[in-house]
Order: sequence, then structure tokens, then C-alpha cells
Amino acid sequence: MQSNFYRSAGYATVTLGFLCLGFGLTTLLAGLDFFSVETASPAEVISFLQSNAGTLDLALMSAMVGYLLAVPMMLIITAAAFQGLTTRTLGRDVAVGLVWASLPLRPLWWAAMIVLMPTMLAVSGSSTEPATTAATVVGYQMIYTVLNTATEDIAVNILGGIWFGIVGVMMAKSAGVSRILGVMGVFIGACYVVSSAELFGLSMGTSGEIIPLLAGVLGPFWLGAAGLYAVRKIT
Repeated sequence: MQSNFYRSAGYATVTLGFLCLGFGLTTLLAGLDFFSVETASPAEVISFLQSNAGTLDLALMSAMVGYLLAVPMMLIITAAAFQGLTTRTLGRDVAVGLVWASLPLRPLWWAAMIVLMPTMLAVSGSSTEPATTAATVVGYQMIYTVLNTATEDIAVNILGGIWFGIVGVMMAKSAGVSRILGVMGVFIGACYVVSSAELFGLSMGTSGEIIPLLAGVLGPFWLGAAGLYAVRKIT
């Protein structure tokens, strides 16, 4: 009975996490092109927020929940990857540590965007001085950039990318489905880590858009597939 409960809870967590990540990121990337506001003019930012406020709120909230649910998903996958070992290993400790280290940073950017949106819309009224609106938008874009670095570059690309690599290598040592998922995990982890190159002043050229897109699209699907496999394996 207890095993059935944990299995059901695991499946629910993995499925909900995947759906939230899928809907939120797909809407923001493909539906709204939200990430272009980082370099948009104040008038373009205000127009974008006014036109997409409801959908944007829902997508941001969905993605934030998905990013948080990724933590238990990653812990479940880690447990399955290292299952069967009779002693603690450095790899497992590092993998678990990376997951927990990313937790405080994961919701920062999403929560800030959700909280700041009403303020941005409030200064977009016709009675607001243009200079005030422009200054508020500049402040918004600065916060956008700083917190996006903490959430995306550090928590997801660096900490998450290394985790993908460690767990992927362990899974690749097995056979069948686990090996396939492991090889894919190592590839996705490399894409995540490379996506953080610009944080260190390294130019990625034309790959600057392709590699992060690969990581952003493949990562949630891998977490969903590996999570379902892991729940079945450990329960």
C-alpha cells in the first residue's frame, strides 16, 4: 500500500512538473517571445505587457511552479540513477547538493516578473510622465537581467547542467532505457553548461541561440521521461 502511494505521488509530481514547464516555457518562448523585452524600448515593453498581461501572468506562474517541481523530479531521478550502490558515493552527494543549491535561485526571476508586472502596468497610464515610465522600464530591465542571470545561468545552466552530466553518466552505465536516457542527459547537460558561456564573457557566435534553445526544449522532456522511468524503478 505504501509503495503504491509513493509511486502515485511520484508520478503526479513528475507529470505536473513536466506540464507546468512545458506550458510555461512554450508560451513564453514560442507564443509570446517574452525574452525579447530585455532589449526592447520602454514603449515596446509597455505595449507588450498591456497586450499580454493575462497570458503572461499564467505562463510565468506555470513556469515558476515547474522550476520548483523540477527539484523533487531531479531528486527522484538521482535516487534511481544511484540505486543499488551499497555505499555513498561522491557523485551522488554532489548531484544531490547541486539540486538543493539551485532551489533558492530557481523562483527568483519568475517571482520578480510576476510581482513587478502590476507596477509596470500602473506607470503605463496616460497620466504618467513619459520620463517616469521610461525610468521604471529601465529599472525593470535591470532587475530582469540580474535575476535572470541568477535563475537561468547559475541555477539552471551551471548547477543544473552539471547535475544532468553526473546523473547522465551514471544512467549511461546501465543498459536499455536507462543507457539511452543517460546519453541524452549528458548531451543536454553539456548544452546547459555551454549556454552559460556568455556569463563569463565568452562568445558563442551563431550557437548562442541554438544551444540554449536545445537545452530549454529538450531539458523538460528529458526530466519528464527520466522522472517517469525513475519513479517506476525506485518504487
